[in-house]
Amino acid sequence: MGACLRSKESLVLAFPSFVWKKLVGEPVSWLRDYVTVDSAEVKLMENIEAMDEEAFSSYFGEEKTFMCTLCDGSDVPVKPCGADLPLTYKNRPEYVELVKETKMHEFDKQLDAIRLGLLKVIPQAVLDLLTWQELEKKVCGDPNITVEALRKQTIYEDVDSNDVRVSQLWAALTNFTSEDRSRFLRFVTGRRRLPAPIYICPDKGDEIVDSLPESSTCSSTLYLPKYSSAKVAEEKLRYAAYNCIAIDTDTSPWDD
Repeated sequence: MGACLRSKESLVLAFPSFVWKKLVGEPVSWLRDYVTVDSAEVKLMENIEAMDEEAFSSYFGEEKTFMCTLCDGSDVPVKPCGADLPLTYKNRPEYVELVKETKMHEFDKQLDAIRLGLLKVIPQAVLDLLTWQELEKKVCGDPNITVEALRKQTIYEDVDSNDVRVSQLWAALTNFTSEDRSRFLRFVTGRRRLPAPIYICPDKGDEIVDSLPESSTCSSTLYLPKYSSAKVAEEKLRYAAYNCIAIDTDTSPWDD
């Protein structure tokens, strides 16, 4: 991650905002941030707080204690001797607050280690100046993919930028949403975010019309076929982006 901050390389990391905020030292909240980590747990705590006594007794009975399950599947007490303390309707507000406190600090050790690693590469003062969105963008790339940004990353090989196939490609990408363009980028490069170079080459079977495009993610190359219309080009490119998601040399563990 620190190397990404000092270079133009990026990492594929699907961290929630909760993690990025912790790394830059921004305050986090249960409802706004932890929900990006475990929305089911947030909903459960809301339900426990909102339950009437009859619903609480029906749902929990006398079986639940002051324990909670962490993301690794382990059960831990939320207060000393919590395993022997029954959860009741009367003490449920205390339980909810203790669970929130436990969950919000569950990853502190791991996040402190990541932050320490970052600070071995970049100064503390630099990290303190970044918002969590800026840190995510510098490490993982820009999640918002525009046509203009794609054009800046594109290199043409054995095909002219004014070729009909290229014009159809850009017309299709203009009609794509940012999510569509992200999937297209993954189809060509194996990455979902920019920066990532894209090499455009003519299709290997130059006489075939309206076939699906091919790509080589190892070389970030798109082999662009000829299309009978811009509409067909858009349909084929979108289909490939959403359905052809294997990366070069990917294999299934179920294959013989």
